[in-house]
Amino acid sequence: MAGPDSAWTLDAQLLAGIHDRLAEANWQRGNAGSKSPRARPKPIPRPGVRGGRVGGTRRAPAEVARYLVQFAPTGGGD
Repeated sequence: MAGPDSAWTLDAQLLAGIHDRLAEANWQRGNAGSKSPRARPKPIPRPGVRGGRVGGTRRAPAEVARYLVQFAPTGGGD
């Protein structure tokens, strides 16, 4: 009834998150100053979650930059 997300308990989800963050932290420290860094560790696959990038575009970087300007903060933050 809850779908593929119900395959793991909350405890399992939290432990997988902790594992992923520790693996990333160790990877960062292990690559400090290295001329040939190792590949970033892959997270533990979660049930119901697709891997890879979310979204994408075929637009030119300059066109994307022009679009994103409208969301930039304005100068009057007082």
